[in-house]
Amino acid sequence: MKFLQRYGTWLHVIGWAVFISLPLLTLPPFLWNPKDLYSIGMAQLVTSILIMVCFYQNLNRLTPGLLQGGSPNRFWLTMLAMLVAVVAVKMACFYIFPPAFENRPPTPSGGLTSPRRGPHSPWPGAPGAAISFIFAMLVASLMALFRQNVRSEEIRQQMALEKVSTELAMLKLQVSPHFLFNTLNNIRWLARKKSEQTESAVVTLAQLLRYMIYQAQQEQVALRQEVEHLQHYIELQKMRLTDRHPVTFTVVGDVSAYRIEPLLFIPFVENAFKYGPAVREGGPIVIRLTVSDEKLVFETTNPNPETAVAENPEDSGIGITNVRKRLALHYPHRHLLDIREDKTIFRVTLTLLLHHEQTALHRH
Repeated sequence: MKFLQRYGTWLHVIGWAVFISLPLLTLPPFLWNPKDLYSIGMAQLVTSILIMVCFYQNLNRLTPGLLQGGSPNRFWLTMLAMLVAVVAVKMACFYIFPPAFENRPPTPSGGLTSPRRGPHSPWPGAPGAAISFIFAMLVASLMALFRQNVRSEEIRQQMALEKVSTELAMLKLQVSPHFLFNTLNNIRWLARKKSEQTESAVVTLAQLLRYMIYQAQQEQVALRQEVEHLQHYIELQKMRLTDRHPVTFTVVGDVSAYRIEPLLFIPFVENAFKYGPAVREGGPIVIRLTVSDEKLVFETTNPNPETAVAENPEDSGIGITNVRKRLALHYPHRHLLDIREDKTIFRVTLTLLLHHEQTALHRH
């Protein structure tokens, strides 16, 4: 790949030089005279320039568009139109610059009168032009397919690296000692009180850690599992809150029919629990997930402390910048992330299109 990237231009130049000159170098001896060489050379040069234009049109637009779901009918109609144009130009060149052998009359039997004479063709140069065009278009389509495969592999590797990076960051930051110690202290406090909630809190913590260590390694998880993970996280966080910060988590719609990237919503929920309780006056933390018509809307709202959250949002969780990168990789043109705040409220709204067939959203 590095060789192709470094010498790609020279490979194109050499390829076109061979493409243009090879037919001339393979001409039979009886055509090696000034008039025939001039006629055939001009026709070859003009036609080759047009084929080059068609080649790069196919390489950069037609085949890539077809591979990305474009109309096959439009593809083939454009190919046919370019083929007709190439053949017409080749024939026109032979009529404008007639070769010597074309101007000599054939014998009555239609055979050759001499090594340089032959029957006049009504389609001069058409078969050769058609073959050259088809060959060039085939090479262009194969090159476009190769580029697409290389690009897809690069994206796949980038997504894999991003996923590993995200998982490591999540394990180091999301399951932070601060969160674990607070949760364990709350569980110890429940145990001393011999509260009936102690066992439930331990089970919830175990489920949370199990999901983040094992389930998050998958490329996608069921949306239902992601919702359950959010519920476990929220239940543990609620243990340290007072009545001044009521928490509401609402799920609307069918969450069992879709799959999603794991650990995509946790950074926003963590933001809400990290900064919302910092407001002394109190205020609700509202988390809502809605699924409707293959569109998912996730929203978190929390009180905005005086030390504005948005001034340094990367301090929480894996960071909003990391989330933006994951959204760009896994949901290109299928997501909308809106972050707004005022003096009292901090709100995050994430909209996802769960299928490629849906209308694209502007990516932020």
